[in-house]
Amino acid sequence: MNDTQSYDAELHMFRTDSSVNLAHLQFLRWLSEQGRLEHAPVSLPSGKWARAVVDELRLSSSTR
Repeated sequence: MNDTQSYDAELHMFRTDSSVNLAHLQFLRWLSEQGRLEHAPVSLPSGKWARAVVDELRLSSSTR
């Protein structure tokens, strides 16, 4: 981690560029909605990846 390009001074941590697995995010959300995690969801999905998850769910439900 000597690469100063991957250090985010605002976050005070090193970052890596990795792709996000939307299926994994959906699974974690499902677990939380089913009460199978430590705590219930605090709010509706939000943030950078929430739109992609919602769009994918909408697309998969419309094809059924």
